[in-house]
Amino acid sequence: MKFIHLDKTHSVEKEKRDDTFQITIDEKKKYDVSEIVIQSNLISFKANGKLYHINFAIANDKQYYSVDGENFVLEKEKSKTAKTSTQQKGNTVFSQMPGLLVKVPVSVGDKVKSGKILAIVEAMKMQNELPAPSNGIVKKINFKEGEQVDAKQVIVELEIKK
Repeated sequence: MKFIHLDKTHSVEKEKRDDTFQITIDEKKKYDVSEIVIQSNLISFKANGKLYHINFAIANDKQYYSVDGENFVLEKEKSKTAKTSTQQKGNTVFSQMPGLLVKVPVSVGDKVKSGKILAIVEAMKMQNELPAPSNGIVKKINFKEGEQVDAKQVIVELEIKK
């Protein structure tokens, strides 16, 4: 795999070994990773014998990590021929990750254009704006501001006008 961090591309290789993994970054740094536990947005594991706790969130094509107070943003390197895809498709708007619904700046019956922000979900102190996938009318809002949402739960439903 290849990832971009601070505008620099890094290669990451993963090899499974019994109950552990060996992770190699840029063909130089090697880590023996074991005792992996994933709970909601927290990963705990040992790397070369040292215990780590990492908070994470995933939005669009980016991954957000917080390690010992330092924040990292990683994104997968896109192939030059790949077309970019939008997060939202069809007539629904949903969050890619669990979080707190902090804002729904629309109401049932509102006419919206493609790309208008219909909901904002906060995870790991980062706000993720969720745009309308196409032009339409807000048909239903399934959650109230301040409620927790899980990944892939539909927050806003649209009636698409053709």
